[in-house]
Amino acid sequence: MFIHTLWGPKTIGPVLVCLLVVLATTGCDEETVGPETRGSIEGLVQEASTNEAIANASVTTSPPTQSVLTDKSGAFSLTDIETGNYTVEVSKSGYDTRNVTVNVQENRTASATILLERGDDFGTQTDSLTAAVTNWYNDRVNRDSTGADSIFADVEYSVRNVGDVPVRRYEVYFEITTSDGTFSFEAEGDSLEATQRDIGGFRKYITNDAQAVEITDLYYETSES
Repeated sequence: MFIHTLWGPKTIGPVLVCLLVVLATTGCDEETVGPETRGSIEGLVQEASTNEAIANASVTTSPPTQSVLTDKSGAFSLTDIETGNYTVEVSKSGYDTRNVTVNVQENRTASATILLERGDDFGTQTDSLTAAVTNWYNDRVNRDSTGADSIFADVEYSVRNVGDVPVRRYEVYFEITTSDGTFSFEAEGDSLEATQRDIGGFRKYITNDAQAVEITDLYYETSES
């Protein structure tokens, strides 16, 4: 009497094929990448000596996420970013740049209070004239919502005659630093009496966000020149 086994030649082939399919499917399951986990960063930027809010400070991160400015209360928010460790850098003309490290966790908001100290390069002064950058910010413009943004640096400054004679004419030289290089601008003015101050501003097209704005030089002519 003969007993027929299920593992005959006609069944081995299909069984092997099924086993290969199962193994292949299992391998794919192990390599499946899950969805990205995301969180947020919120912060407050203040002056170190007074704890006063610092508005329009530039906030960036490394690794890069978003570039934002603080609002009038010194607050900023970076939302919907991947979880992980980030270095948050805050800069503003007239202050030393400050970095802090935060950890972003899934569906949670990391917070930081960043204190900036006044820098030594807040202004430029000669015997008769002093000038300082009082405020600046990046302005992105996309008029038709189809192309890339145009970026402008909006800069405000003040100039004061600290001498004893009127200034007949003056020039202030600015340098705007970006990741693509530096951009220059020259502002002019006249008829500045002794102790008088001028408030001015300008708008400069740049190719990337400004990281710093500073005055590099002053030129002036007095009524006695």
